[in-house]
Amino acid sequence: MDTLPFGPNAILIHSSATAHRVGCRHNDEALIRSGDHSGWGWIPEATAEQWLRIDEGQALQATEGNTSLSAKRRCKHCPGD
Repeated sequence: MDTLPFGPNAILIHSSATAHRVGCRHNDEALIRSGDHSGWGWIPEATAEQWLRIDEGQALQATEGNTSLSAKRRCKHCPGD
């Protein structure tokens, strides 16, 4: 199930409840897109506000991939954080 690359506004959500941006060294986008990495969900077109609001009190739910996942914290190593 290979899909198009994630756009620059995508938020990738790991099963550890951590949100990552495209280009972060902590994810393998090819594996996530191929379906070989079930520990990820994502939001393909997220807003900057959605990224900034992620915290323990305001989790961000994945809309694609593993939609049972939600992010409660942002990766501190992601581009633009």
